Amino acid sequence: MRGGAWSIAGYAVQTALRFISRIVLAKLLLNAAPLGTVAVITTILMGLEMISDLGISVNIVQHRDGADQRFLGTAYSVQAIRSGSLYLLAAAMAFPISWIYRDPQLAPLLLFGAMSVLFRGFANPGLSVMTRRVDLRLPTIVSVVAEVTGFIVTVIWAFKQPSAWALVAGSVASSAAYAIASQFAGPRVRFAWDGAIAKGIVQFGGWIILSTGTYFLSSRGEVLMLKGSIPDIEFGCFAFASMLVATPLSAITQLGSQVLLPMMAGWIREDASVARRQFRRVKWMFTALAVCVAWGAILLGPPVVALLHLNKSYAALGWMVQFLGFRVAVDIFAMPVGSTLLASGASRYSAFANVVRLVVLIVGLMLTVHTWGLHGAIWVLVGAPMLAYTSLLPGLRRHMSGTLGLEVATGLVFISSVAVAAGLAAVIGGAWNAAGLL
Repeated sequence: MRGGAWSIAGYAVQTALRFISRIVLAKLLLNAAPLGTVAVITTILMGLEMISDLGISVNIVQHRDGADQRFLGTAYSVQAIRSGSLYLLAAAMAFPISWIYRDPQLAPLLLFGAMSVLFRGFANPGLSVMTRRVDLRLPTIVSVVAEVTGFIVTVIWAFKQPSAWALVAGSVASSAAYAIASQFAGPRVRFAWDGAIAKGIVQFGGWIILSTGTYFLSSRGEVLMLKGSIPDIEFGCFAFASMLVATPLSAITQLGSQVLLPMMAGWIREDASVARRQFRRVKWMFTALAVCVAWGAILLGPPVVALLHLNKSYAALGWMVQFLGFRVAVDIFAMPVGSTLLASGASRYSAFANVVRLVVLIVGLMLTVHTWGLHGAIWVLVGAPMLAYTSLLPGLRRHMSGTLGLEVATGLVFISSVAVAAGLAAVIGGAWNAAGLL
Protein backbone atom coordinates (compact mmCIF):
# COMPACT_ATOMS: atom_id res chain seq x y z
CA MET A 1 0.00 0.00 0.00
CA ARG A 2 2.86 2.38 0.79
CA GLY A 3 4.53 1.61 -2.53
CA GLY A 4 1.25 2.07 -4.37
CA ALA A 5 0.67 5.40 -2.63
CA TRP A 6 4.09 6.70 -3.71
CA SER A 7 3.56 5.44 -7.26
CA ILE A 8 0.12 7.03 -7.60
CA ALA A 9 1.15 10.32 -5.94
CA GLY A 10 4.21 10.64 -8.14
CA TYR A 11 2.27 9.86 -11.25
CA ALA A 12 -0.44 12.37 -10.33
CA VAL A 13 2.15 15.14 -10.21
CA GLN A 14 3.78 14.03 -13.46
CA THR A 15 0.45 13.69 -15.25
CA ALA A 16 -0.75 17.13 -14.14
CA LEU A 17 2.45 18.72 -15.45
CA ARG A 18 2.28 16.90 -18.80
CA PHE A 19 -1.40 17.70 -19.22
CA ILE A 20 -0.94 21.40 -18.49
CA SER A 21 2.05 21.73 -20.82
CA ARG A 22 0.19 20.09 -23.70
CA ILE A 23 -2.96 22.13 -23.16
CA VAL A 24 -0.86 25.30 -23.15
CA LEU A 25 0.73 24.29 -26.46
CA ALA A 26 -2.63 23.31 -28.00
CA LYS A 27 -4.11 26.71 -27.10
CA LEU A 28 -1.12 28.63 -28.46
CA LEU A 29 -1.10 26.82 -31.81
CA LEU A 30 -3.22 28.16 -34.68
CA ASN A 31 -4.62 24.67 -35.41
CA ALA A 32 -4.14 21.01 -34.46
CA ALA A 33 -1.83 20.12 -37.40
CA PRO A 34 1.54 20.70 -35.61
CA LEU A 35 0.47 18.23 -32.94
CA GLY A 36 0.65 15.56 -35.62
CA THR A 37 4.34 16.32 -36.11
CA VAL A 38 4.81 16.15 -32.34
CA ALA A 39 3.04 12.77 -32.31
CA VAL A 40 5.33 11.30 -34.97
CA ILE A 41 8.49 12.42 -33.16
CA THR A 42 7.15 11.32 -29.77
CA THR A 43 6.15 7.93 -31.17
CA ILE A 44 9.57 7.28 -32.70
CA LEU A 45 11.34 8.38 -29.51
CA MET A 46 9.01 6.26 -27.39
CA GLY A 47 9.82 3.25 -29.51
CA LEU A 48 13.57 3.84 -29.23
CA GLU A 49 13.33 4.30 -25.47
CA MET A 50 11.30 1.12 -25.03
CA ILE A 51 13.77 -0.86 -27.10
CA SER A 52 16.75 0.64 -25.28
CA ASP A 53 15.42 -0.67 -21.97
CA LEU A 54 16.13 -4.26 -23.05
CA GLY A 55 13.93 -5.45 -20.17
CA ILE A 56 16.74 -4.68 -17.72
CA SER A 57 14.47 -3.14 -15.10
CA VAL A 58 12.09 -6.12 -15.26
CA ASN A 59 15.05 -8.51 -15.14
CA ILE A 60 16.45 -6.85 -12.01
CA VAL A 61 13.04 -7.09 -10.35
CA GLN A 62 12.35 -10.74 -11.17
CA HIS A 63 15.87 -12.30 -11.22
CA ARG A 64 17.05 -14.03 -8.05
CA ASP A 65 20.44 -12.28 -8.29
CA GLY A 66 18.96 -8.97 -9.46
CA ALA A 67 20.29 -7.04 -6.44
CA ASP A 68 23.86 -8.37 -6.79
CA GLN A 69 26.42 -5.68 -7.65
CA ARG A 70 28.04 -7.78 -10.37
CA PHE A 71 24.65 -8.32 -12.00
CA LEU A 72 23.77 -4.61 -11.72
CA GLY A 73 27.12 -3.46 -13.11
CA THR A 74 26.83 -5.73 -16.12
CA ALA A 75 23.23 -4.65 -16.68
CA TYR A 76 24.39 -1.01 -16.54
CA SER A 77 27.01 -1.65 -19.22
CA VAL A 78 24.55 -3.44 -21.49
CA GLN A 79 22.07 -0.60 -21.02
CA ALA A 80 24.62 2.10 -21.92
CA ILE A 81 25.86 0.23 -25.01
CA ARG A 82 22.31 -0.27 -26.19
CA SER A 83 21.32 3.38 -25.75
CA GLY A 84 24.42 4.61 -27.60
CA SER A 85 23.69 2.28 -30.48
CA LEU A 86 20.10 3.44 -30.65
CA TYR A 87 21.14 7.08 -30.74
CA LEU A 88 23.29 6.34 -33.79
CA LEU A 89 20.37 4.46 -35.32
CA ALA A 90 18.07 7.45 -34.75
CA ALA A 91 20.59 9.76 -36.38
CA ALA A 92 20.73 7.47 -39.41
CA MET A 93 16.91 7.33 -39.59
CA ALA A 94 16.31 11.08 -39.30
CA PHE A 95 16.64 12.19 -42.91
CA PRO A 96 14.98 9.10 -44.49
CA ILE A 97 11.95 9.56 -42.20
CA SER A 98 11.79 13.24 -43.11
CA TRP A 99 11.85 12.28 -46.80
CA ILE A 100 9.18 9.56 -46.43
CA TYR A 101 6.70 11.92 -44.78
CA ARG A 102 7.78 14.92 -46.91
CA ASP A 103 8.18 16.98 -43.75
CA PRO A 104 11.56 18.79 -43.45
CA GLN A 105 10.95 19.49 -39.74
CA LEU A 106 11.18 15.83 -38.81
CA ALA A 107 14.94 15.38 -39.42
CA PRO A 108 16.27 18.06 -37.03
CA LEU A 109 13.56 17.27 -34.47
CA LEU A 110 14.48 13.59 -34.43
CA LEU A 111 18.22 14.31 -34.24
CA PHE A 112 17.65 16.56 -31.25
CA GLY A 113 14.99 14.43 -29.59
CA ALA A 114 17.04 11.22 -29.81
CA MET A 115 19.31 12.65 -27.14
CA SER A 116 16.60 11.69 -24.64
CA VAL A 117 17.19 8.01 -25.45
CA LEU A 118 20.94 8.47 -25.03
CA PHE A 119 20.55 10.17 -21.63
CA ARG A 120 18.15 7.51 -20.32
CA GLY A 121 20.74 4.84 -21.04
CA PHE A 122 22.96 6.27 -18.32
CA ALA A 123 20.30 6.32 -15.59
CA ASN A 124 21.24 4.43 -12.43
CA PRO A 125 19.82 0.86 -12.57
CA GLY A 126 20.01 0.81 -8.77
CA LEU A 127 16.55 2.40 -8.77
CA SER A 128 15.20 -0.94 -10.01
CA VAL A 129 16.54 -2.59 -6.85
CA MET A 130 14.34 -0.25 -4.85
CA THR A 131 11.41 -1.15 -7.11
CA ARG A 132 12.21 -4.81 -6.43
CA ARG A 133 11.64 -4.08 -2.73
CA VAL A 134 8.56 -1.94 -3.55
CA ASP A 135 10.40 0.96 -1.89
CA LEU A 136 9.26 3.65 -4.31
CA ARG A 137 9.96 6.89 -2.44
CA LEU A 138 13.28 7.77 -4.10
CA PRO A 139 12.38 6.44 -7.59
CA THR A 140 9.22 8.54 -7.46
CA ILE A 141 11.08 11.67 -6.35
CA VAL A 142 13.59 11.23 -9.18
CA SER A 143 10.78 10.88 -11.73
CA VAL A 144 9.01 13.97 -10.41
CA VAL A 145 12.22 16.04 -10.50
CA ALA A 146 12.74 14.99 -14.12
CA GLU A 147 9.15 15.80 -15.05
CA VAL A 148 9.29 19.23 -13.40
CA THR A 149 12.43 20.01 -15.41
CA GLY A 150 10.76 18.97 -18.67
CA PHE A 151 7.62 20.94 -17.79
CA ILE A 152 9.56 24.16 -17.21
CA VAL A 153 11.45 23.82 -20.48
CA THR A 154 8.30 22.96 -22.47
CA VAL A 155 6.18 25.84 -21.14
CA ILE A 156 8.91 28.48 -21.51
CA TRP A 157 9.66 27.30 -25.05
CA ALA A 158 5.94 27.15 -25.94
CA PHE A 159 5.37 30.76 -24.94
CA LYS A 160 8.45 31.96 -26.79
CA GLN A 161 7.90 29.80 -29.90
CA PRO A 162 4.78 27.57 -29.97
CA SER A 163 5.83 24.62 -32.11
CA ALA A 164 6.76 20.95 -32.00
CA TRP A 165 10.18 21.94 -30.66
CA ALA A 166 8.70 22.83 -27.27
CA LEU A 167 7.59 19.28 -26.42
CA VAL A 168 10.72 17.66 -27.87
CA ALA A 169 12.97 20.00 -25.87
CA GLY A 170 10.99 19.18 -22.72
CA SER A 171 11.48 15.46 -23.34
CA VAL A 172 15.26 15.85 -23.75
CA ALA A 173 15.50 18.00 -20.61
CA SER A 174 13.43 15.50 -18.63
CA SER A 175 15.63 12.55 -19.66
CA ALA A 176 18.82 14.44 -18.81
CA ALA A 177 17.44 15.41 -15.40
CA TYR A 178 16.37 11.81 -14.73
CA ALA A 179 19.81 10.42 -15.57
CA ILE A 180 21.54 12.95 -13.32
CA ALA A 181 19.11 12.71 -10.39
CA SER A 182 19.17 8.89 -10.45
CA GLN A 183 22.89 8.94 -9.60
CA PHE A 184 22.04 10.44 -6.19
CA ALA A 185 19.27 7.93 -5.38
CA GLY A 186 19.32 4.19 -4.78
CA PRO A 187 22.35 1.90 -4.57
CA ARG A 188 25.38 3.22 -6.44
CA VAL A 189 26.24 1.05 -9.42
CA ARG A 190 29.52 1.01 -11.35
CA PHE A 191 30.06 -0.32 -14.84
CA ALA A 192 31.13 -3.97 -14.82
CA TRP A 193 31.16 -6.92 -17.18
CA ASP A 194 30.44 -10.61 -16.71
CA GLY A 195 30.02 -12.59 -19.90
CA ALA A 196 27.62 -15.16 -18.44
CA ILE A 197 25.43 -12.50 -16.83
CA ALA A 198 25.43 -10.40 -20.02
CA LYS A 199 24.38 -13.44 -22.05
CA GLY A 200 21.51 -14.10 -19.65
CA ILE A 201 20.41 -10.47 -19.80
CA VAL A 202 20.45 -10.48 -23.60
CA GLN A 203 18.57 -13.80 -23.78
CA PHE A 204 15.86 -12.52 -21.44
CA GLY A 205 15.92 -9.14 -23.16
CA GLY A 206 15.54 -10.71 -26.59
CA TRP A 207 11.95 -11.62 -25.79
CA ILE A 208 11.46 -8.27 -24.04
CA ILE A 209 12.72 -6.40 -27.12
CA LEU A 210 10.28 -8.33 -29.27
CA SER A 211 7.53 -7.75 -26.71
CA THR A 212 8.13 -4.02 -26.18
CA GLY A 213 8.97 -3.39 -29.82
CA THR A 214 5.80 -5.04 -31.08
CA TYR A 215 3.80 -3.43 -28.25
CA PHE A 216 5.07 -0.03 -29.28
CA LEU A 217 4.17 -0.63 -32.93
CA SER A 218 0.79 -2.15 -32.10
CA SER A 219 -0.22 0.48 -29.53
CA ARG A 220 1.38 3.57 -31.11
CA GLY A 221 2.14 2.41 -34.63
CA GLU A 222 -1.15 3.82 -35.88
CA VAL A 223 0.42 7.26 -35.54
CA LEU A 224 3.07 6.33 -38.10
CA MET A 225 0.53 4.61 -40.37
CA LEU A 226 -2.13 7.35 -40.26
CA LYS A 227 0.32 10.21 -40.88
CA GLY A 228 -0.29 11.25 -44.48
CA SER A 229 -3.33 8.95 -44.86
CA ILE A 230 -5.80 11.40 -43.33
CA PRO A 231 -5.89 15.23 -43.37
CA ASP A 232 -3.23 16.87 -41.22
CA ILE A 233 -5.70 18.69 -38.99
CA GLU A 234 -7.72 15.51 -38.36
CA PHE A 235 -4.49 13.65 -37.67
CA GLY A 236 -3.40 16.33 -35.19
CA CYS A 237 -6.77 16.05 -33.44
CA PHE A 238 -6.38 12.26 -33.27
CA ALA A 239 -2.87 12.64 -31.81
CA PHE A 240 -4.20 15.02 -29.14
CA ALA A 241 -7.03 12.60 -28.27
CA SER A 242 -4.52 9.76 -27.94
CA MET A 243 -2.47 11.88 -25.54
CA LEU A 244 -5.51 12.66 -23.39
CA VAL A 245 -6.65 9.05 -23.01
CA ALA A 246 -3.11 7.78 -22.44
CA THR A 247 -3.11 9.45 -19.02
CA PRO A 248 -5.02 6.72 -17.07
CA LEU A 249 -3.25 3.92 -18.93
CA SER A 250 0.18 5.33 -18.11
CA ALA A 251 -0.81 5.73 -14.46
CA ILE A 252 -2.00 2.16 -14.10
CA THR A 253 0.90 0.82 -16.18
CA GLN A 254 3.27 2.50 -13.74
CA LEU A 255 1.35 0.96 -10.85
CA GLY A 256 1.60 -2.42 -12.55
CA SER A 257 5.35 -2.23 -13.25
CA GLN A 258 6.38 -0.72 -9.92
CA VAL A 259 3.98 -2.54 -7.57
CA LEU A 260 2.13 -5.43 -9.20
CA LEU A 261 5.09 -6.95 -11.08
CA PRO A 262 7.53 -7.19 -8.11
CA MET A 263 4.80 -8.37 -5.74
CA MET A 264 3.58 -11.00 -8.19
CA ALA A 265 7.14 -12.17 -8.76
CA GLY A 266 7.58 -12.53 -5.00
CA TRP A 267 4.34 -14.48 -4.62
CA ILE A 268 5.32 -16.82 -7.45
CA ARG A 269 8.75 -17.43 -5.86
CA GLU A 270 7.04 -18.06 -2.51
CA ASP A 271 4.20 -20.44 -3.33
CA ALA A 272 1.98 -21.21 -6.33
CA SER A 273 -1.24 -21.33 -4.27
CA VAL A 274 -0.48 -17.94 -2.72
CA ALA A 275 0.15 -16.50 -6.20
CA ARG A 276 -3.19 -17.83 -7.49
CA ARG A 277 -5.09 -16.39 -4.54
CA GLN A 278 -3.47 -12.97 -4.94
CA PHE A 279 -3.99 -13.03 -8.71
CA ARG A 280 -7.74 -13.36 -8.20
CA ARG A 281 -7.78 -10.29 -5.96
CA VAL A 282 -5.63 -8.30 -8.39
CA LYS A 283 -7.78 -9.30 -11.37
CA TRP A 284 -10.98 -8.03 -9.80
CA MET A 285 -9.25 -4.79 -8.78
CA PHE A 286 -7.99 -4.14 -12.32
CA THR A 287 -11.40 -5.03 -13.76
CA ALA A 288 -12.92 -2.32 -11.55
CA LEU A 289 -10.27 0.15 -12.75
CA ALA A 290 -10.98 -0.75 -16.38
CA VAL A 291 -14.72 -0.22 -15.88
CA CYS A 292 -14.09 3.19 -14.26
CA VAL A 293 -11.85 4.28 -17.16
CA ALA A 294 -14.37 3.10 -19.76
CA TRP A 295 -17.25 4.88 -18.05
CA GLY A 296 -15.17 8.04 -17.65
CA ALA A 297 -14.18 8.15 -21.33
CA ILE A 298 -17.61 7.25 -22.71
CA LEU A 299 -19.74 9.44 -20.44
CA LEU A 300 -17.42 12.30 -19.50
CA GLY A 301 -15.17 12.55 -22.58
CA PRO A 302 -17.31 14.93 -24.70
CA PRO A 303 -18.24 17.38 -21.89
CA VAL A 304 -14.63 17.54 -20.65
CA VAL A 305 -13.45 18.30 -24.19
CA ALA A 306 -16.09 21.03 -24.46
CA LEU A 307 -14.77 22.63 -21.26
CA LEU A 308 -11.30 23.02 -22.80
CA HIS A 309 -12.69 25.62 -25.27
CA LEU A 310 -10.31 24.66 -28.08
CA ASN A 311 -10.68 25.98 -31.63
CA LYS A 312 -12.75 24.36 -34.39
CA SER A 313 -9.91 22.14 -35.59
CA TYR A 314 -10.57 19.96 -32.51
CA ALA A 315 -14.28 19.43 -33.32
CA ALA A 316 -13.95 15.61 -33.56
CA LEU A 317 -12.07 15.30 -30.26
CA GLY A 318 -15.11 14.17 -28.23
CA TRP A 319 -15.97 10.95 -30.09
CA MET A 320 -12.28 10.12 -30.52
CA VAL A 321 -11.78 10.26 -26.74
CA GLN A 322 -14.74 7.89 -26.25
CA PHE A 323 -13.43 5.19 -28.60
CA LEU A 324 -9.77 5.50 -27.64
CA GLY A 325 -10.72 5.57 -23.95
CA PHE A 326 -12.45 2.21 -24.36
CA ARG A 327 -9.29 0.84 -25.96
CA VAL A 328 -7.31 2.01 -22.93
CA ALA A 329 -9.81 0.23 -20.66
CA VAL A 330 -9.23 -3.03 -22.56
CA ASP A 331 -5.47 -2.70 -22.01
CA ILE A 332 -6.02 -2.15 -18.28
CA PHE A 333 -8.32 -5.17 -18.08
CA ALA A 334 -5.62 -7.36 -19.68
CA MET A 335 -2.73 -5.97 -17.60
CA PRO A 336 -2.77 -8.53 -14.71
CA VAL A 337 -2.38 -11.40 -17.18
CA GLY A 338 0.61 -9.80 -18.91
CA SER A 339 2.27 -8.85 -15.61
CA THR A 340 1.80 -12.38 -14.24
CA LEU A 341 3.45 -13.93 -17.28
CA LEU A 342 6.39 -11.49 -17.03
CA ALA A 343 6.71 -12.24 -13.30
CA SER A 344 6.87 -15.93 -14.21
CA GLY A 345 9.74 -15.24 -16.63
CA ALA A 346 7.53 -16.14 -19.61
CA SER A 347 8.02 -12.97 -21.63
CA ARG A 348 7.48 -14.82 -24.93
CA TYR A 349 3.70 -14.83 -24.45
CA SER A 350 3.57 -11.05 -24.25
CA ALA A 351 5.74 -10.88 -27.35
CA PHE A 352 3.37 -13.18 -29.24
CA ALA A 353 0.31 -11.18 -28.10
CA ASN A 354 1.89 -7.99 -29.35
CA VAL A 355 2.68 -9.61 -32.71
CA VAL A 356 -1.00 -10.55 -33.01
CA ARG A 357 -2.00 -7.00 -32.14
CA LEU A 358 0.44 -5.58 -34.67
CA VAL A 359 -0.71 -7.85 -37.51
CA VAL A 360 -4.36 -7.01 -36.86
CA LEU A 361 -3.49 -3.32 -36.77
CA ILE A 362 -1.52 -3.30 -40.03
CA VAL A 363 -3.97 -5.42 -42.01
CA GLY A 364 -7.00 -3.68 -40.54
CA LEU A 365 -5.77 -0.17 -41.25
CA MET A 366 -4.77 -1.08 -44.79
CA LEU A 367 -8.32 -2.31 -45.42
CA THR A 368 -10.18 0.55 -43.74
CA VAL A 369 -8.38 3.88 -43.65
CA HIS A 370 -8.34 4.63 -47.38
CA THR A 371 -12.04 3.70 -47.79
CA TRP A 372 -13.69 4.95 -44.61
CA GLY A 373 -11.00 7.25 -43.20
CA LEU A 374 -10.49 7.57 -39.48
CA HIS A 375 -14.10 6.61 -38.72
CA GLY A 376 -13.45 3.15 -40.13
CA ALA A 377 -9.92 2.84 -38.78
CA ILE A 378 -11.03 3.52 -35.21
CA TRP A 379 -12.79 0.15 -35.04
CA VAL A 380 -9.51 -1.57 -35.91
CA LEU A 381 -7.74 0.37 -33.17
CA VAL A 382 -10.33 -0.86 -30.65
CA GLY A 383 -10.46 -4.47 -31.83
CA ALA A 384 -6.70 -5.13 -31.99
CA PRO A 385 -6.04 -5.13 -28.19
CA MET A 386 -9.05 -7.38 -27.60
CA LEU A 387 -7.65 -10.05 -29.92
CA ALA A 388 -4.17 -9.63 -28.43
CA TYR A 389 -5.55 -10.25 -24.93
CA THR A 390 -7.12 -13.56 -25.94
CA SER A 391 -3.73 -14.77 -27.22
CA LEU A 392 -2.31 -14.40 -23.68
CA LEU A 393 -4.77 -16.88 -22.18
CA PRO A 394 -2.85 -20.09 -23.15
CA GLY A 395 0.16 -18.74 -21.24
CA LEU A 396 -2.02 -17.93 -18.23
CA ARG A 397 -3.44 -21.46 -18.28
CA ARG A 398 0.08 -22.91 -18.20
CA HIS A 399 1.65 -20.61 -15.61
CA MET A 400 -1.37 -19.80 -13.42
CA SER A 401 -3.62 -22.84 -13.66
CA GLY A 402 -7.23 -22.65 -12.51
CA THR A 403 -7.78 -19.00 -13.38
CA LEU A 404 -9.43 -19.13 -16.83
CA GLY A 405 -12.87 -19.21 -15.22
CA LEU A 406 -11.99 -16.00 -13.45
CA GLU A 407 -11.06 -14.39 -16.79
CA VAL A 408 -14.46 -15.33 -18.23
CA ALA A 409 -16.32 -13.92 -15.21
CA THR A 410 -14.42 -10.63 -15.13
CA GLY A 411 -14.73 -10.33 -18.91
CA LEU A 412 -18.51 -10.59 -18.77
CA VAL A 413 -18.65 -7.96 -16.03
CA PHE A 414 -16.42 -5.63 -18.05
CA ILE A 415 -18.30 -5.95 -21.36
CA SER A 416 -21.74 -5.61 -19.78
CA SER A 417 -20.62 -2.49 -17.87
CA VAL A 418 -19.30 -0.89 -21.07
CA ALA A 419 -22.59 -1.67 -22.86
CA VAL A 420 -24.52 0.11 -20.11
CA ALA A 421 -22.18 3.13 -20.34
CA ALA A 422 -22.63 3.30 -24.12
CA GLY A 423 -26.42 3.26 -23.74
CA LEU A 424 -26.34 6.02 -21.13
CA ALA A 425 -23.96 8.07 -23.32
CA ALA A 426 -26.40 7.93 -26.23
CA VAL A 427 -29.25 9.22 -24.05
CA ILE A 428 -27.22 11.85 -22.15
CA GLY A 429 -25.39 13.01 -25.29
CA GLY A 430 -28.69 13.64 -27.04
CA ALA A 431 -29.90 15.70 -24.09
CA TRP A 432 -26.67 17.74 -23.96
CA ASN A 433 -26.83 18.41 -27.71
CA ALA A 434 -30.45 19.52 -27.40
CA ALA A 435 -29.45 21.91 -24.62
CA GLY A 436 -26.55 23.26 -26.68
CA LEU A 437 -23.91 22.13 -24.14
CA LEU A 438 -21.89 20.15 -26.71
